[in-house]
Amino acid sequence: MEIHITHGQDIIKVLYDGFASCLIIRRPVAVNWPDFRGSVGEYYAVSELSEDEKIALADRLNHSLTEGTEAEIMMGIEDFLTLFENGTYQVNLGEIPFENSTFHTIISLPDENAGNRRFSGWFYPFKDFNYLYTLENKSINPERVQYYMELIKKGNRPKPIILNSLYNVDPQMSNAFVLDGHHKIEAYTRLKMDIPAVFITRNNESYSPASELMHEARKILSDVEFEHLFQNNDNSLPHIDFVNDEILTNALDTMLRTSERIDVSIIEVLIRHHQSASPDKRRWLTKRLEFLKENIHLSTLNGKNGLNLYSRQYIKDYKANVWFLKTLINTMELNAWINETILK
Repeated sequence: MEIHITHGQDIIKVLYDGFASCLIIRRPVAVNWPDFRGSVGEYYAVSELSEDEKIALADRLNHSLTEGTEAEIMMGIEDFLTLFENGTYQVNLGEIPFENSTFHTIISLPDENAGNRRFSGWFYPFKDFNYLYTLENKSINPERVQYYMELIKKGNRPKPIILNSLYNVDPQMSNAFVLDGHHKIEAYTRLKMDIPAVFITRNNESYSPASELMHEARKILSDVEFEHLFQNNDNSLPHIDFVNDEILTNALDTMLRTSERIDVSIIEVLIRHHQSASPDKRRWLTKRLEFLKENIHLSTLNGKNGLNLYSRQYIKDYKANVWFLKTLINTMELNAWINETILK
């Protein structure tokens, strides 16, 4: 069934800037983005939005999702869709095959281990299609799972709600978020059964503004997570108006002062500001370079190993410029790099 939403409440939506995705349910709930540093996989983090909060949004659907007819479910879904942003949605009933599906959820670690892990979220390999939970494992209530297991054994078929956000220009980065029904999925999984579900699908022809996604992602990600997203988001950073974006500029300044490695994405942002004829962009760049010169990894006297960044060299065999990683250990070397790479 195709449903057109023209007066949506914008409570539920998915942002995607061509690199990362962010699910919004009133506020950021889940963010995922690929790892382009040699691994074939993605990073994934969720907020602390409780199951009760999300169930409240789908409360009108609960009865029909458990015991209702197809017609009752579709009526409830049409009402539920008013919570979404405006657009055209396809709603279908179907099944998630038990054997060929992977559900990704955040596994919480004890607080004492928080400093030993790189991401508070989770890393998972690319698969044909993954379903992303919007709950941490600790939020799954075993008693609720058991309740649904008993219902299923009696012949009921309670259905979770899956939001498919499909990107025609980049199909591999399409996402499937579990909006409601985590406990139902856990029950079917433990019973090793295919999972009947309601699928809400939106086909997207364009990307969301990079700045909007980065602002929302900042609210949910740890500093380390956000830096990884920021430094790897090569295609989207050029579309951010840093001169007029104090929040993202402040985040960049922190990386310039404290990061052990400055990736090509940031270096190219600095180069573009130098190449601009805008006095405001030139002044913005001057301030950023001052922060870069304060990088804590430059001085070996501090027991640091140096600042890792990239230099561009022309390779005859490739007939193109190639970025090479190099390590700078003092301000003198950094000044030379700035003149050769940024201000050239």
